[in-house]
Formats: sequence, C-alpha cells, structure tokens
Amino acid sequence: MQSPDSTAVRVLRWLSNTVYRYPRLYFYPQLLLFVVSIFVATVKPRLEFDTSRDNLVGADKEYHKNYLRYKKEFIAQDELVAVVESENMEKNRQFVERLGARLQAETDIFTDVIYNNDVTMLGNKALLFFPEQDLRDLLQTLRDYRPFIQNFSRATNLNSLFRLVNQQFRTAKREENAENESLVKALPALERIVTQSTDSLQRPGNPPSPGLTALFNAGKEAEQQIYVTFADGRIYIVTARSRSDDLNDQAVQRLRELVARTKAEVPGVNVGVTGEPVLEFDEMAQSQRDTALASIVSLVLVALIFIYGYNETGRPIKATICLLLGLAYTLAFATLSVGHLNILTITFVPMLIGLAIDFGVHLITRYEEELRRGKAERQALDKAMTYTGQGIFTGAFTTAGAFLAMALTDFKGIREMGIISGGGLMICLVPMMTLLPLLLLRGRQNVLDHTFPQEIEKRARVEKLWLERPLLVSAITAALCAVSFVKFHRVHFDYNLLHMQSKGLPAVVYEEKLIKSADKSVLYCAVIAKSLAEALELEARITNLPAVASVDSMARYLTEDQTRKLELVGEIKKELEPIRFAKTDREPVNIAELSRTLWILHGYLGLALDELEKDNGGNGGVENKELRENLKSLRHSIEQLRQGMLPDPARASVKLASFQQALFDDIRQTFDALKRQDNRDRLRAEDLPPALRNRFVSKSGQLYLLQVYPKEDVWQRDKQEEFVRQLRTVAPNATGTPVQLYEYTTLLKDSYVQAAWYSLAAIAILVFIHFRSLMCVILALLPVGIGTVWMVGFMGWFDISFNPANIMTLPLVIGIGVTSGIHILNRYAEEHTPSILTKSTGKAVFVSALNTIVGFGSLVLAKHQGIASLGYVMAVGTATCMIAALTFLPAVLNLLSHRGWKFAKKKPSDDNAQSTLGREEPR
Repeated sequence: MQSPDSTAVRVLRWLSNTVYRYPRLYFYPQLLLFVVSIFVATVKPRLEFDTSRDNLVGADKEYHKNYLRYKKEFIAQDELVAVVESENMEKNRQFVERLGARLQAETDIFTDVIYNNDVTMLGNKALLFFPEQDLRDLLQTLRDYRPFIQNFSRATNLNSLFRLVNQQFRTAKREENAENESLVKALPALERIVTQSTDSLQRPGNPPSPGLTALFNAGKEAEQQIYVTFADGRIYIVTARSRSDDLNDQAVQRLRELVARTKAEVPGVNVGVTGEPVLEFDEMAQSQRDTALASIVSLVLVALIFIYGYNETGRPIKATICLLLGLAYTLAFATLSVGHLNILTITFVPMLIGLAIDFGVHLITRYEEELRRGKAERQALDKAMTYTGQGIFTGAFTTAGAFLAMALTDFKGIREMGIISGGGLMICLVPMMTLLPLLLLRGRQNVLDHTFPQEIEKRARVEKLWLERPLLVSAITAALCAVSFVKFHRVHFDYNLLHMQSKGLPAVVYEEKLIKSADKSVLYCAVIAKSLAEALELEARITNLPAVASVDSMARYLTEDQTRKLELVGEIKKELEPIRFAKTDREPVNIAELSRTLWILHGYLGLALDELEKDNGGNGGVENKELRENLKSLRHSIEQLRQGMLPDPARASVKLASFQQALFDDIRQTFDALKRQDNRDRLRAEDLPPALRNRFVSKSGQLYLLQVYPKEDVWQRDKQEEFVRQLRTVAPNATGTPVQLYEYTTLLKDSYVQAAWYSLAAIAILVFIHFRSLMCVILALLPVGIGTVWMVGFMGWFDISFNPANIMTLPLVIGIGVTSGIHILNRYAEEHTPSILTKSTGKAVFVSALNTIVGFGSLVLAKHQGIASLGYVMAVGTATCMIAALTFLPAVLNLLSHRGWKFAKKKPSDDNAQSTLGREEPR
C-alpha cells in the first residue's frame, strides 16, 4: 500500500483542483483586489517617498537619540546652500544680495536666511559681535568721513547727491582741511556708486544697494568679512533653511526657481544649490527616475526573454499579467505596512519583476513539457503544480527568507527593505499560483514550444561536456575560484556617500567645490553644553584637538567682558546722533538734470587733475599717484554712466530710480541701526538675532550649541573616523552630520553582513525541511558559494567596491542563487539523473536566471551610481550562481552517483491525482 502524500503535495493538489473547479472564485476577487491596491497605493493612504537619510536609522540607537534630541532642541539644521562662483566679486555680491532678498521675502517657506553680516541683520546688539579694534576703526572712519556723510544725509536722490559733491568741489580750498580730506577719501565710494548705477541700467530686476562699503570704501578684504565667502572671494554663499522639515522638498524646488530667476539678472556666474536637504532630495528624485526606467525596461525585457525563449506569446503575456497584479498587491502592502519608500526600498519593483516572473517560468515550462508528453491540459497542470510547485514554493520561501532576514537587523531602512521585498515576493506568488493556472486553461495558445529531438540532442551534447568530465569541471571551478581569490584584497567597502550620487550632479559638484575651497570642512559636529561656563570649557578643549579646524559658538560673546565695547558703541552713537537723513525721492530720475550734474562733476574732476599736474611740476605726478588714479577712474565711470543713460532716457529714469531708492534706503537703515545700538548692558542670549539664536541656543534657552568643524574632508572615511574619535574623547555625546554618517554607514554595512548570515541560516533550514537531507543542503548551497566567490573576484578584477547600496547583494545572492540548486535537486530526486538541460527544469533555470539578471541588470541604466552598482553586482552574482548551478552541480551529482550516493524524494501519488482528474468539470 502506497504511503499517503505529504502535506505540501496535498495542498498543491487541492489548489490545482479548486482552481480548475472554481475559476470565478480566483478571478473576480483578484481583479477587485487589483483595483483596490492601485487605489490604496496612489490615492488613499498613498505610498510616499521619504527623502531623509536620518529616517533610515532606528531611534533605539544611543547616537541617534542624541541626534534626535539635538534636532528637537535646536531649530536650525539642514541648511540649504546656494553657491555663487565667479572671478568677479561684484557679480558674486550682486547675486547673493538679490537672491537673499528674494529668500527673505518668502517667509512662508524660508527662514534664517544668511548672506552677509551687516548690522541690520545682527540686531540692536550687532556692534558687540565685532572685535574691539574694529569698533575703534569704525569710530575713526565715521569721524574722517563726517563732512561727506553730512552731505550724503541731505541728498534725496542721485542728482542732489552729485550736486552736493559739485558744491564741495566748488568751495574746496587749496590748503588741506577736514572737508577736502573727506572729499578725497570719498572718491572711491563715489566711483562705486557711479559704477553700480551704470550696472543697474544693464541688469534686469531690482538692483541691490552697494551697501555701507560703498560709502566707506571698505575694499575687498572688508567685503569678504561682510559676506560669507570662500576661495578669496571667488565663491559667495547664501544659506537658509525651510520653515519645517516637511517643507524641505518644496524649499529645494523653490530655491532653484529663485536661483534661475536671479541668474537671468546676473549672468556670468556659476551657481549651484547644495546642502544635506538638497543632496537627499536629488538622491531620491534621481532614484525615482532611475527605478521607474529600470522597472519599465526590466518588465519589457523579461517578457521578451520569455517570449523568445519559448517561441510563443500567449502564456508569457499571461504570466506578465499575473506579475503586474502581484506588483500592484505589493504596492498596497508596502503602503499599509511601511507607508513610504526610501533610498533603499525604492528599488524593489525592478527586483521583484526579475524574481517573481520566475514562478511563472517554472510553472509554464513544466506544464508545456507534460503537454508534449501527451497529457491533457488538466493532467499537465496538475503535475506541474504538484511536482514543480514544490520547488517554486521552496524557492520563493528561500528568496523571501533572504529578504526577510533583513528585518532582523538593527538598521530601520534595511528592515523596511526586507519587509517590503520579502513580503512582496510571497504576495507575487499568489497570482502566479492561482490566476496563472486558471489563465493557462483558458484561451488558445498561438504557438506551442515544440522542442524537436535535434534540439534536445544538441543540449545533451553540450551538457555532456561537463557531465562526463566531473573531475575536469571540478578542477576548472577550483581554478576560477583561485583566480577570484587573487583579487579579493582589492574589494573594499566605500563609505563615501557622495560616490553613490549621480556623476556630475550639481549638488555634489558644488558640495565638493566648497570642500576644496574652504580651509575646513563644510560639515560640522554638534556639541551641546548645559551652561555657558561648560560651553567655554568645551570650546577651549575641542579647539586644541588636532583634527578640529575651528569651533563656532556664541559662548565667548555671551561671557566676555564687554565694558570697553559698550563705551565704544556709546561713542559711535554719539558721533552719529546729529546726522539726520532726508526722505528718499521716490519719483523717476530726471535724466537730463542728472546728466548735466554729472557733466559738471566730470569738469571739476578734470580741473582737480590739472591742479595736481601743476603742483607736481608737470612731471606726471610722482606724488599723489593714488589720488590722480582715483580722479581719472571716477571721470571714466561718469562717462560710461552718461553713455548708458542717453540712448533710452525713459528706461534709464525708471532703472536709476530703483537703484537710488535701494541705495538711499539701505544707507539710511544702516545708520539708523547703528544709532539704535543698545549699549546699556552686555550681550545676552535673548539679544541674538533669530538666525543665530536658532542655531546656537536651544528652544528652552537652557542649552548652548558648539559647531565643531573638522580640518579634513569628513566624507572620506578615514578622516571622518579620526575626527569623530578625537571629538568623542572630549564630548562623548557629540552628534551632527559627521557622526551620523560614521554611524549610519557602519551600521548599514554591519546590518547587511548580519542579514547575510541570517539569510544563510534560514535558507539552510528551509532547504533541509524540503529535502530532509543534510547532503542536499550542502549541494543546494554549493552553487551559491562558488558563484559568490566568482562574483567577488569579478569585482576585484574590475575595481568595483562594495558600497551602501550594493552591499545588499550579500543576503540576496544567497536567497536568489539557491533556487537554481533547489530546482535541479528536485528534478534529480524525481528522475535520478543529473542531466538537466534536456529537461524543462534546465531551460526554466536558465530563463529564470536571465530574467533575474535583467531585473537587476536594468538598474545599471541608473545615473545614481549606488543603484547602478547594485545592478552590476547582482547581475554578475546571479549569472555566476546560475553557471555554477547548471555546470558544476550536475557534474558533482554525476560524480556522487558513480560513487554510490543516492537520493530519492518521495513522489506525489499519481494514482491519487488520476482518481480526481477527468471527473471534475470547471464551474
């Protein structure tokens, strides 16, 4: 009496029978589920994209708890940075002034905009931020320029300003006096005003004011102190942040729009946007485009491979339809279980396309083999589902197990990857094992894959090359492994996340420009002090660390003795007290009058030059050379302004009106801010302007932040590790981007390695349960081990490193590679022959591997270097495991068979199957 079938066989046979008898029960509910899944994933609650790299790490880690506390207490992090680059400092200044004004105007999106350090931005205690010597210099400058400033204060527009200058020239005396000295010192300021008046005629948009430096002729060095600059003034930057983290994406897009608008007004500069939010936004956006393209390409290619490999279209298209249903179910599952996709999980669709189609490949291949053997459709389907179905389910469990093993790791992003992809693979199995059998029994197949005897003989001859020479195959396999081992040492883990971004991505390019142009890294660590005294102590200790370039903190301003500064501020206010500015003229400029006034000034300048020539005896002016050059330069600037005004007086009138309003309003506001400076008491935390208070003082006002900048580029792992190590000797709870990067990449790498071991253990258990043989476990994993060695060797020979994206290969190649061994061992147990290529199983293994290669290989089209590298490595790993499975494993089975090893897995009872076939009609 034959022993009863196993539980798996009975379940599969029951499934085959119910699909045949109750087709509507499997068709209409799945059609409804498909519609519901699309609705859930796209409408409500909808699958979102999470661009934040911070959310990839679980909150249970101590270093991440520190980071979350920092984010909660201090408002200003994750800055958006606009980088402006040119050799012309004035163009750079023009750009940042215009862009900064636009950002400040959009308070619903942006806050904490910083592009200069003038007194109007620093508040009523602004002067207390300046060194004592700078305050002395400012006081002396105000005294030196007093006559000119008084004249300027009476002017209401450009015409009245230059009339006052003409009057000063007209009344100037030959002997030296204070007014003459003031006029001479003001010549460069006048030239700058004239020059920028001309510039305003040529540029669209509202012109910015030349600023206080135009009056005081601060020069290049002082201007670099006023603006945030790098590379000796060649690079200016504007920083801002979004109102909230939820607005980051909107802020990035809006900033780019404002940059584009400003570029139209100030051409001839290179401008890019960077910063952590920008890098994350660009990375996710590029990943979305890349995976969408990869998904389409992989879906089309796997369908074409299926069609070409089987010389038919009907059944491959039916399998593809079932695949699409499975993907829709998976999208809904991802929406309900996780709710979002991140930079890791976004690649799951092209991966599942290459993996889930394999279920259909194996089922259809066995089904057609049984049809060719003369079985009826019903009997062929039953045998395919009960015999091959066992391998399909075990293969699905092992591959899903490789993904689900990721859910056991400590890295939140990897856990989500395991849940979505592992669960999705099992979900895709449902339509493949229920709807596909139903579709196979319906409709006509246009062309059947008739395998002619000569084709089978050809495959048999090819297979004999290794089946009859198992020792030679083993030697070749060992040699290839040895060649692979030679280059193992060249394969390392690249921790630098910038290397994963798209080549030439502007955000990365400008991030690297800042890194190269600054004398310190642009990334900083955050150290939190509980008091000002602790902040001062920490600053002193941290500054002495070799890896630290500088420390930014408000502690020294909030604790220093400011007695003398307060006295100087009082003197400055006293010096400015008599000065009252006239109301700015808001009317269009009278071009004719301004032109006449400028022409008169041009004449006075000529007379002054003649006087200098006379005083120096006509020798060309060895003395007063600087003065002579200033006079000539101002005359030339006036000529250019008049030439720019006269061709289109109406337009010039409007443009110059805008410029003079900006100039006079800015100067008046600056002097008003200076006169309002509070010198009653020292600087306190509440006196800080919002942009600084949000950065350096907590919401509660009890904590103080130190921004610690490293000397070296901390995107590089060794520099990053050394900086974090040194800083933690002083501040163990230090946080910020360098610490996050260090811990993030370390945890990610360790988690994938951990997942690989979990995957190996889970797969070994599943294979043992399936075959009930330890030897079969070893044999099933043999192609995986050899294929992995070859894959790593390939990476070494072609200088491909592991990185935070392609390290996913480690667990996946185990789960994916073992399925080929399972199907081959299943067929060997069924027919007791190692020959595989002459059977449908061999062809299915080959086509399935090609589909998986295409699914992952489609990722090589990605511009995101991390995703592309995942495609390369997984495609190679799948190919090497497939080659080892189709060549080395059959050769080993043949060798073991000759040595007397036998393995027979209990077959399903054909009598039980036949007893139910032919009697049941579908309903």
